[in-house]
Amino acid sequence: MLRVTHAIYLVSDIDIAQQFLGGVLGLLVTADEHTVTGERFLTMGSELFGIDLQLVEFAGQTEIATLKKTVGTVDFILESDDAVAFIGLVERSGLTVHRRPMATVYGITAIFEDPFGYWWDVVQRARN
Repeated sequence: MLRVTHAIYLVSDIDIAQQFLGGVLGLLVTADEHTVTGERFLTMGSELFGIDLQLVEFAGQTEIATLKKTVGTVDFILESDDAVAFIGLVERSGLTVHRRPMATVYGITAIFEDPFGYWWDVVQRARN
């Protein structure tokens, strides 16, 4: 059996990332150690989130995020029980909302941008 346990989250500032992931997404630090080569190994996640994000500070992160936007796709997709309330939290946190919550055939969707230029699609699935 194989399963993905971590995804790399490239950031320009680990402290800002930790504030965003904890304050907006509700993630907790699951490990704060050092790799065998001495780099900081900071991961955040939760039981409900499904995967831990390993925060990696990288000087070229802003450039990568800018290039990814030219593709016209989101970087992450979150499922929420209440997309409208979550986007309210996003706005109160000072983040940019690119698409306000709107109804679709599959539920409600909204898109916001995190402090590093990544776009997150928030989806509230329609109940059958």
